[in-house]
Amino acid sequence: MIPPMPPDPASPPGEVPDEVVRRWRAAEEQLYPVVMTRPDLYELSIQVVRAVADELRPLTTPAALLASYRDAAELVAGVIQRRDLAVEGLDLGLATDAAFHLRYREVLDEVARGQAMERARVARQRGDEWVLLHESGTLSRAPAVPYRRLEMRVRDGAGLHVFVQQDPTTAGPLFGVEAVQLDPHTGDWLTEAAPWARSETFTRPEPWQRLVEELRGHERHS
Repeated sequence: MIPPMPPDPASPPGEVPDEVVRRWRAAEEQLYPVVMTRPDLYELSIQVVRAVADELRPLTTPAALLASYRDAAELVAGVIQRRDLAVEGLDLGLATDAAFHLRYREVLDEVARGQAMERARVARQRGDEWVLLHESGTLSRAPAVPYRRLEMRVRDGAGLHVFVQQDPTTAGPLFGVEAVQLDPHTGDWLTEAAPWARSETFTRPEPWQRLVEELRGHERHS
C-alpha cells in the first residue's frame, strides 16, 4: 500500500481567482493561432510574451503573480522600453495576459516539483516502498473530470502513471497505466528512458486495478 501523502510543504500562500486564470488562458489560446494568418505579428507577440514572462521570473508563487498583475500595464511598458521591442499592431493586453499565463504554468510546475521532491525525501526517510508524487482529479468524478496520479518506487525511481479519461471512440471511461522511469530524488520524468513494463488500457476498472497492484510488486531486471 502507498502511505497517504504528507501535507504539501510548498503550498502557495494564495490562489489566483478562476476568472483571472480563465482570462490568462484565453489570451494564450487566442494569441498563438495568429501564426497561421500573420506569422510576422506572431513572432513579435512571442518576443513580448517571453520578455514579460522573463520579467516575472522572480515571482515564484501564484499570489505574487496576482499582486503583480494589478500593475501589469506599467510592468509591460517598462519591459518594452528597456528591450526596445517592436509592438506596432500588437494587442498588448492579449500579450500581457498570455505572458502571465505562461509564467503561471511555470510556477505551478515549479511548486509541484518541489512538493514531489519533498514527498520523495520523506518517503526515503520513513523507509516507504512507494510514494505518491502527484494526483489530480478524483476517481468518483472520472472520466468527466480526468483523473491522474504518479506513483514512484522509492529505491529505484520506477514510476506508475495511472489515469482515467474519456475514451474518444466510445465516450466511456478509459482506465490506463504506464510504467515510466523517474529520477528517484526529484520525481522528474526521464522521458528518454525505456518503459520498464508495457502500458495498458482497459474499459473496466477491475483488470486495471489488478494490473496496478501487480506492477507495484514487479521486480525490474536490468
